[in-house]
Amino acid sequence: MFVSIIIPTYNEADDIRQTLDSLVALDYEDKEIIVVDASQDNTPQIVRSYSTKQVTLIIQSRGKGRAAARNEGILAARGEIVIILNADVRLPSDFIQRILKHYEAGADYVLVESRITNIEKLPARYAQVLHEYYFPPRPEIEARMNWTEGFSCRRSAALDAGLFPEGEAFPLVAGEDGWFGEKLAAAGHKKIFDRSIVVTHIAPASAKDFWDKRIERGRGVPPIWKLRDQWTLTHIIRVVITAAFLSSLALVIPMPSIQRAWQQSLFSPRGRKDFLNFIFLDWLTTAGNVWGLIRGVIDLYHVSIR
Repeated sequence: MFVSIIIPTYNEADDIRQTLDSLVALDYEDKEIIVVDASQDNTPQIVRSYSTKQVTLIIQSRGKGRAAARNEGILAARGEIVIILNADVRLPSDFIQRILKHYEAGADYVLVESRITNIEKLPARYAQVLHEYYFPPRPEIEARMNWTEGFSCRRSAALDAGLFPEGEAFPLVAGEDGWFGEKLAAAGHKKIFDRSIVVTHIAPASAKDFWDKRIERGRGVPPIWKLRDQWTLTHIIRVVITAAFLSSLALVIPMPSIQRAWQQSLFSPRGRKDFLNFIFLDWLTTAGNVWGLIRGVIDLYHVSIR
C-alpha cells in the first residue's frame, strides 16, 4: 500500500526538521510526506530543503486553521492510507508496517498509544499524567475514543465521512479531530485501537504555554456545541455560566482538586512529590478551560451580531 503522511504546520521551525528527519528515516519506502503550511517563519524554507526526500510542501490555500490544512493534504494525497500528524510527533521506525497489518485485516482507521517525552518539565509531566489518569487501557474508554496522536485512516473513508469539520465564520481550534473520528464511526467505518504501537510527542513545557493550551481547548468547545450538537447560543451561554460557577466553587471548596491531585500523583514518575504541584495545575486547568469557554462564547456572539 502507498501511504501519505500529512502534517499541517504553522510557525513550526523549531520542530519540523526533527520531525521530517524521523519520517524520512521510517522503514517503509512506498510513502510520501505532505506538509501543508501557513507559517510566517522559515518553516517553508526548511521543508523545501527536503524536496528530494519524498517531502512535498503545499502552501495552504484552503480556508484557515489546522482542519482545513489537513483536508487540503488529504485531497492532494496519493496514498490509500493517510497518517495525520502534528509537527512535534515522532513515529517508531516500524510504525507503517505495524498499522498496515490492521488495514490488511480490514480496518478503516487506526488509533495508537502516545507518550510525552519532555516530562522533566512539570506542565508536560502533568499532561502525560492526565492522559494516563483519564484514558487508561480499559475497553469502555477505548470504545468511546475516536482520535489519538499518530492517527491514520483510509483516504476513501476520510472522503466518505466528509473530511475534517473546518468551522464556519472562523476555524475550529480544538475538538475537530475527535469530531472527525466520530464522523468515521457514524459512517460505519471499522476502528482498531492498538496500544502496543506507541508514538511520542512533546507538550507545553512552561506554565504560560500550558495555560494558553488550556484556553485554546476551552475556546474550541462552544463552536463544536453549535455546529455538531446544534445548540443555540442561549443554551451555550447557560452551560458556560454553570461551568464558571462550579469552577469558582473549587476555589472555595478545594477538596475535589486535592483528591484528584492525590490520585493523579500516583501516575507521576515523581510520585507524591508532585502532589502540591498537581493541585496548582488542576486549578490552572479548570480556570483555563473556563476562560476558554467564555472566549468561545464571545467568538460566537460576535459572529451572531454581524
